[in-house]
Amino acid sequence: MEPNPIHWDEQAAAASRYGHVVAPPLYPVHAFRRPAGTPDPLDRAFTDPEWDGSGNRDDTGLPPLPLGLDRHLNGGSEVEFYALAAVGDTVSVTHEYVDAVDKVGKSGEFVLVKREAVYTNQDGQVLLTVRRTGIHR
Repeated sequence: MEPNPIHWDEQAAAASRYGHVVAPPLYPVHAFRRPAGTPDPLDRAFTDPEWDGSGNRDDTGLPPLPLGLDRHLNGGSEVEFYALAAVGDTVSVTHEYVDAVDKVGKSGEFVLVKREAVYTNQDGQVLLTVRRTGIHR
């Protein structure tokens, strides 16, 4: 679905500043669909052609925080790009909690939880860093 030919056409990619086919910038974020050794949730597409591949998942491998709060909202994401993954790259990701802050708002207590994911290739080159904020109420 990516219209830029540097992501799928070898001739166009060879003439680009990259010199070879590269993945779209956010591809590594969406390529990690599950923890290693677990069933592939995309296998559902083989039995349910109407399924769109969406659904809730926690693919960070981080332990849950004992917050005692049931609701979770997306507080936003920040992404820094350094390089694009290339065909044949092995991409790895590490996740970590970087901050958790208790707050009180008009509707009561909540916790801002910040996580960071760093995506690297097989040479240790950082491809991108994603920082996400979760709002737990």
